[in-house]
Amino acid sequence: MAFFIPSLGLVFTEVWLGFVTACLTPRLGVNRNQGWWIIKLDIYDVFVGESASGNPCGVLELDSWLSDQELQNITCGAGLPVTSFVIKANGQFHIRWFAKDGEINLCGHGSLGAGAAIISKYKLENVLFSSKYGDVSIAKSNGVYTLTLPSWEGKPCVVPTEISDLAVDAIEAFSTRDLVLVLPSVDSVMSFQPDDARFKQLNNYHAVIVTAANGENGYVLRYFAPKIGISEDLATGSAQCSLAPYWFDKLDSDSLQVHQLSSSGGYFGVKRISDDSIVLLANAKLREMAAE
Repeated sequence: MAFFIPSLGLVFTEVWLGFVTACLTPRLGVNRNQGWWIIKLDIYDVFVGESASGNPCGVLELDSWLSDQELQNITCGAGLPVTSFVIKANGQFHIRWFAKDGEINLCGHGSLGAGAAIISKYKLENVLFSSKYGDVSIAKSNGVYTLTLPSWEGKPCVVPTEISDLAVDAIEAFSTRDLVLVLPSVDSVMSFQPDDARFKQLNNYHAVIVTAANGENGYVLRYFAPKIGISEDLATGSAQCSLAPYWFDKLDSDSLQVHQLSSSGGYFGVKRISDDSIVLLANAKLREMAAE
């Protein structure tokens, strides 16, 4: 299957998104009014584990920034939850993240996927991305990636009336960038029934997260961000900015294991390194390209 985006003159080759070994990396032909040039979109599966397929992201390194509309069109054409765009200017890497409905102010799995791509391409041990929302650092050691993210202090809040009936089982609620509902058990997180229409009405929050303790050494979560076109995210690094500080204190531990209970599953290790920062430990895999 091939498809074409007229506003960009953008063509995709056949792509199978379901299986790593049967996936063609998309080649994008972009008409920039000075002839056609070809760029390659790599696909990484991020936060994978033995029983977790993780979250796919596209990674595209550019010579310079395209317009916001062109970046958005590429993201929509790729059909992935998030596409990360990277440029290198004056020796510094810069990053932006786009979902299907707009730009994101921080994306964990998009950062880790981009970091894996840049570390591999430039033979680096680590990379620092600059963004208008702050810096993000990714390193690789012994085949495992680490992603340094900010730690967000949650503020207790009242559950918004728009979703009060969805949160009757919540034992706590707090807010950061996101609205977090703490539920009593792993089963209650698994059985939680989201409502995209009502979540979109929550103007003060980027997303809704439900979470619960998972024994003494970890926690589980699900993440809903329909306002940016993600009904339920598969594996969400940035959610740990909200959740990890809470669970470090509740479980009296600075190192925890995290499982995201999405359809594909996500797996993280998370550590506290300071009052202001956390580190995620995770795996990321480049999707292999079938013979063309």
